[in-house]
Amino acid sequence: MGLIKAAIGALGGTLGDTWKEEIHCGSIDNKTLLKVGTKMHEGSARTSNTKGTENYISNGSAIMVETGTCMLTVDNGKITNIVTEPGRYILDNSSAPSIFAGNIKDSLKDLLSRFTYGGTPAAEQKVVYINLQEIPGIPFGTSEPMPYFDPYYNTSIELRCFGRFSVQIPDAEAAVRFYTEVAPKGVDAGDLSATAVFSNGQYKSEFIQALLGGLAELSEQGVMYSRIQTKLVPLAQATAKNAVDWQERGLVIKSVGFEGPVTLSEASKKLLGARLEADTQLDDRVQKAMMNKSIAAGIEAMGSNEGSGGGMMGVMGMGQMMNMGANLMGSYNTQPQQPTPPNGGAAAPVGGWKCPTCGAQNADTANFCSGCGAKKPAPPESWVCPSCGANNTTNFCSNCGAKKGEAAPAPAAPAAWKCECGAENTTKFCSNCGKPKPAAPKKYKCDKCGWVPADPEKPPKFCPECGDLFDENDVQ
Repeated sequence: MGLIKAAIGALGGTLGDTWKEEIHCGSIDNKTLLKVGTKMHEGSARTSNTKGTENYISNGSAIMVETGTCMLTVDNGKITNIVTEPGRYILDNSSAPSIFAGNIKDSLKDLLSRFTYGGTPAAEQKVVYINLQEIPGIPFGTSEPMPYFDPYYNTSIELRCFGRFSVQIPDAEAAVRFYTEVAPKGVDAGDLSATAVFSNGQYKSEFIQALLGGLAELSEQGVMYSRIQTKLVPLAQATAKNAVDWQERGLVIKSVGFEGPVTLSEASKKLLGARLEADTQLDDRVQKAMMNKSIAAGIEAMGSNEGSGGGMMGVMGMGQMMNMGANLMGSYNTQPQQPTPPNGGAAAPVGGWKCPTCGAQNADTANFCSGCGAKKPAPPESWVCPSCGANNTTNFCSNCGAKKGEAAPAPAAPAAWKCECGAENTTKFCSNCGKPKPAAPKKYKCDKCGWVPADPEKPPKFCPECGDLFDENDVQ
């Protein structure tokens, strides 16, 4: 049972089941996934096949295919024809099954060979139309919080969200899968809406599982929970990739949108609140502010202290508290404490010397250390660099780097170049005519793929490996 693509108006009529009929899908909106074909002008004595068998499509009947739909003819429960190209088609029971679906994939041919049925007229024949448009506005929500590992806080939290997503049956192959795996079968099976399919609990659970997989990919990319709503496109792509069962049924998730912010569970709110408070208290300025606030509260309470000596006792207590606070703040200081010198912490004498044994500072006039009694070390021997004449006390010259007792290596002679006037030079300007030394020729190497021309000074206009334009970015 095949189809012949025909021009509009090429219909005539005969008798009984051979009378030609015209079948179309009627109105199909973006809330309908499948619609059963109906006879045009049904009930008219002039055009309807009143003596034909019900659920039988007369040989020679015309079938209309609208844009954005995939038409399937079903013969005794088996798919016999697949059409996505808009137009009018004439049913021909004597020909082989037909596919009018643009560029045909081998997988679609395999599906047709599995699900088609040929032979004599069957007990049931009908035309169904699969909607290939995007189906929007399908609601979803999380009845239970979903786990999400937040890379910023380095902890697992629980999220709640709700919104809507859209799906699509994208092509003829997907339409065949959808009809085979999802659509209701039988003589009395009618139209199928998106609500009837996605209100099923299994589809809801499968979508949430796919969404969890998409959120896990965002977590691996370093997206903190408060930024999830800025990543809806990659989230939809990851969710569609994880909905493998839906792809086998011909359904593809196209977009995901949240209605309202992504929220935290109460337990996660408390967890992040505690983390934020702890992080804030690590700041020295915050620590000092909190200590000052506590001291101010103590002074205020002291003023209301009643009884003899209460105020004085409060002042004494506050003094002790301030000392304790100062010690506490000192323990938070991240700067390492300097060890107390053996001389009791006295200020180092200006121009003095530091004992190499105990580290104590001593006056220049002192010949022995006041901390440990060690003798003042002799001043280092100075020497004059033979290369540059600088005075030094270390093993290497601080000016030219020559080793003590050795002369620095002679600098390399500058490369000679020949001026246009013929004079040989080693300086930046010609000693004969005064012209500047010419710049070195530019050598090129592709900055995109690393390709080097045979003559690096004369590259082609475009890189033959990656097509990148040679410009100043490729100069070595």
